[in-house]
Amino acid sequence: MLKAEKIVKKYAGICGENTVLDNLDFHLGKGQLCIITGRSGCGKSTLLNVLSCLDTFDSGYLEINGKAVNDMTPNDICRLRRSDTAFIFQGYNLISSMTARENVELGLKYRKVNSRQRTQLALDALEQVGLSHRTEHLPHQLSGGQQQRVAIARALVLKPKVLFCDEPTGNLDKESTALVLDKICRIKQNGACVVMITHDLSLLPLADKVCLLENGKLIMQ
Repeated sequence: MLKAEKIVKKYAGICGENTVLDNLDFHLGKGQLCIITGRSGCGKSTLLNVLSCLDTFDSGYLEINGKAVNDMTPNDICRLRRSDTAFIFQGYNLISSMTARENVELGLKYRKVNSRQRTQLALDALEQVGLSHRTEHLPHQLSGGQQQRVAIARALVLKPKVLFCDEPTGNLDKESTALVLDKICRIKQNGACVVMITHDLSLLPLADKVCLLENGKLIMQ
């Protein structure tokens, strides 16, 4: 489902190039959840962005759901992300001018799902995360936990083959954390592979694999 081999990612810095990912290898199969940990600033978010094609890499090989990213044009990569992946961002990344329902519908709109069907699918997804009473509220009218649940619904409605999560439970209360984790596990049980970045070590028992990012490489724990 997700294969990365000898991935190199460098950034230009004041003192020269900084290698964030150094010949990194990563494999994850269908229905598996991998948690990636590491100290702050070690490159976890960069890794997630590279694996999800939100960012480019300098060399190596990346394959998502059996499709080689290296051979793709930028338009091909956009289509791959829309059809096969979903991303739950730490900062929610909701569009401020759109209601909860409209935010959840957006990915379906890019997939050219007709208006009536995508509205119903969005409403169903919001009901699953306990927000059927907040569907027409804008992000600033929702609490942090509610915004994260909208972000979960936005991922849930796409039925992704690969789900990427960047600190999905950061700053959430206990109740919201439990609900978010339940929905992520349901996506996994439906056959998706899930890559999660977190500092919360209490989540490690949920994982099929746990990796530490250190010196640009992943170390199995």
